Amino acid sequence: MPHAENGSKVQPTVNGEKSSSHFIAHVTSYPAVADSLDAIENNPYGKKGIELATEGYNKVVAPVVPYAQRPYGYVAPYVQKADELADGGLTRVDNTFPIVKQDTEKIKGTILDLAFMPLRMANQGKDYLLSTYGNEYKKCGGNGYMAGGKAVITTGLVVTSDSLSWLAEYLNQKKEEGKEFAKEKKDAAKEKTGN
Repeated sequence: MPHAENGSKVQPTVNGEKSSSHFIAHVTSYPAVADSLDAIENNPYGKKGIELATEGYNKVVAPVVPYAQRPYGYVAPYVQKADELADGGLTRVDNTFPIVKQDTEKIKGTILDLAFMPLRMANQGKDYLLSTYGNEYKKCGGNGYMAGGKAVITTGLVVTSDSLSWLAEYLNQKKEEGKEFAKEKKDAAKEKTGN
């Protein structure tokens, strides 16, 4: 895994044995997963849970493993294929969502940034409206209901004007992109037909 850390403390192990699973190795190479496993291993309750699970494995499962070797031989190719498919799925996740390969703190920061974006946008909109209203109120000159009423109307006009100019700029940009795309397609069609 290209994003696996060479100096990572967490090694992919299953019941105390090094895992041959590419899927488990891939999952544990993600910094967020490795940090979570470190946190569990360093927590007293997590340590106790790991100890109990290991003890249960050693007492219940380990004595039966030798008897399961022959039946496992029949299903081993299917298990290996499932492991390959799962690892391929994770590779697709890596390519689609490259943030999973980032540091845990960066992932948390990005998630918080996205979560608070609506509040941030609402505050920016509120600040814009209040500053526009304040400017228009000063331009109307004076205190009172008339100046306030004029400021409300002119604020609405200014906001509408700003919104329409932004929209016109956006549409012009998309129009130019559309022209370029159409020209590229037209040129490609000409090349294809040999004209």
